[in-house]
Amino acid sequence: MTKAAALFIIMFTLAVIGFGTWQLYAGNLVAAFSSFPFLLIIYVFIKPFRRP
Repeated sequence: MTKAAALFIIMFTLAVIGFGTWQLYAGNLVAAFSSFPFLLIIYVFIKPFRRP
């Protein structure tokens, strides 16, 4: 994985977690939990690049 791709994935993950947290504190529970499937997509995308 290149450095640019890793940086993009880190920033995207932080944005998803930040959005979910912000919506949770705003009282919008549906929007907060609807962002979490993106974390699963990120995990599935990164899993093949992990070193054993």
